[in-house]
Amino acid sequence: MKEINISKNISDLRKEKGITQEQLADSLNISPQAVSKWETNTSLPDTQTLPLIADYFGVSIDYLFYGQDISYDEIYEKVFRKVSAHEEMSKESYEEALAIFGCAHHGLSKGNLRGRSWKIIDLPCHISDANGVSLVSGKGYGAMLTRSFFENINRKTAEFAAAILPALSEEDALLVCMAILSMSDISYGELKEKLGFDDDGLRQTLDKLMEAKIVVEKVSKHKSLGCTYEISSMYHTCLCILIATIEMQRYSLEVIFPRCMGYGDYPINL
Repeated sequence: MKEINISKNISDLRKEKGITQEQLADSLNISPQAVSKWETNTSLPDTQTLPLIADYFGVSIDYLFYGQDISYDEIYEKVFRKVSAHEEMSKESYEEALAIFGCAHHGLSKGNLRGRSWKIIDLPCHISDANGVSLVSGKGYGAMLTRSFFENINRKTAEFAAAILPALSEEDALLVCMAILSMSDISYGELKEKLGFDDDGLRQTLDKLMEAKIVVEKVSKHKSLGCTYEISSMYHTCLCILIATIEMQRYSLEVIFPRCMGYGDYPINL
């Protein structure tokens, strides 16, 4: 385990910068006696002052503690332990992972989440620049793409899209897919009640989606339910991400400003 030596690290950083204890104190708006106590290990900076010291010297808080930054592997292990402390694939583990993603987004945007709880980001926070795209919301969505990802997109991508997008082009088809995604093995009766469709409209839409192999119909073990429906495994993940991304873009335009959040919107200050 690394040795904590804040007093020596602050002293070394101050000397490297070529400033006196009085100059450091003045920059931090504290007394010179406080700096002296830190460097003689008589007392330690409080939790509110540590980030100010780190920002002043251009180092991380980890550096103030250990004289070096925590390695990537150690950060990975900390993140892994934090998320995996919850039951595997539980609601809590997903929420923890989203909160950590929020921290990464915060770092990319140099603070457009500053002052917010990582777990309560009701409004979408969006970055789009020459290096990539990041979008996060406490409503349960986070996505990050590097621009280089699109370099590998080719005709196969277009062929895959051509197989699914026409079937989703009608509003009713998207509504049916969203309803199916909202409930595992949803029955015909539940779909009809949830969407308010008549029999003919729902049946036609389901038939089109099944013909496109997007929706799978199964006979339920419970006779009272009749048939139930689910999104095929081939398209399930794709549809989840596609619909979530569409909803995030729609919501973003509604609550932030009435234009597309496109290339160069970096960062949005909320």
